[in-house]
Amino acid sequence: MLLRLPVLMVCLSLSSTAISADTVSFSGDVRLGYFSSERDDRDGSKSDQDDARIRLRAGLGWQISDSFFAKARLATRYSSAGNKSQFKFFHSIPLNDGLAFGDTGLDELYLRYQPNKIWSVAIGRLQTKAELEGVAKKSLSRNDSPNTDISWTDGVQLQHSRAGWISQLIVQANRDEGATTVRRSPLAFTEERSHLSYYAAIEKKQKQGLWLQRGVDFTYLPKSLRQDGNIDGRIKDYAAASTRLSMQWPLANGMRWVWANELGYAANTPSNATLRLADSGNSDGGAWQTSINLMEIAEKHGIALVYGRIGGGWLLSPDFGNNQELIELRYQWRLSDSQSIEARLRQREDLAERTDANQKRNDIDSYLRYTLRF
Repeated sequence: MLLRLPVLMVCLSLSSTAISADTVSFSGDVRLGYFSSERDDRDGSKSDQDDARIRLRAGLGWQISDSFFAKARLATRYSSAGNKSQFKFFHSIPLNDGLAFGDTGLDELYLRYQPNKIWSVAIGRLQTKAELEGVAKKSLSRNDSPNTDISWTDGVQLQHSRAGWISQLIVQANRDEGATTVRRSPLAFTEERSHLSYYAAIEKKQKQGLWLQRGVDFTYLPKSLRQDGNIDGRIKDYAAASTRLSMQWPLANGMRWVWANELGYAANTPSNATLRLADSGNSDGGAWQTSINLMEIAEKHGIALVYGRIGGGWLLSPDFGNNQELIELRYQWRLSDSQSIEARLRQREDLAERTDANQKRNDIDSYLRYTLRF
């Protein structure tokens, strides 16, 4: 219903509003790259993989009036390692990275009402993010479509802006099959109350001064946590909060040093037994990331070192797996406002060894990718 409503409203307005070249805009992006990974798995086996990937997104925007704007965008992605071939429209995509390779879907389909510069409300299929500033923009709580992934938020987004502070409230629709943004197991959405979830945030970003970014957010998923890992066990609400703080200092020759931090905590978490961890009681709900960034080390070049530790009970991040330690080196070259090249070298390892494993899982991966926006 959340998707069909904006479509219906736009169709009704066709009878009273003329479409012209001045009111319609075309936009999109192409992202392609080479990806490589090596894994030492929990059972002692070793594996490696490399592939070329491409993600294509193209959309049409329509400025219906001074206050109303509508947009629809198609997205697809492919890998040289193999592809499916399905069209996903209203369906959920409960995979951790969204649409499978070869699939195509609408990742934006919304109607936005903005009567002034202070208030706006959008309804439909949206792209929503809560990224930490820096070269490698990662999030503990919300980040639709990172890297070459394709995911989205189905729901309603209310925004308020004043004095540089942006406040937002998102009411998100979830289906029995899962949410359309990353929600990690044992979160599930088969209970009636879990079909609507909630996100609230306030944040301020500024280009000048010490405080580059300040923000806090809160996520509430009613009746979504299968604490014992199955539908017959305890099913509880899942609530989590995170805060972001980024500082910047000018250096010589236009260079900037940016230190960015994010800290999160989830109250109710799955039991350690559910996650196959040795300790008794519930899993660790803490999560944090920190990054040191050198911006403009040469004109339009930046480099960052990222470190994160994510407890087993933190289940919201598309950029960090739960029960995981991450260290990453990222390089970015902004060729222009519409083009960039990025390279990454990353290591991820289980924080705690699982009871069904012979050792911790260790992954080392890298990529070189190019992005063009139009």
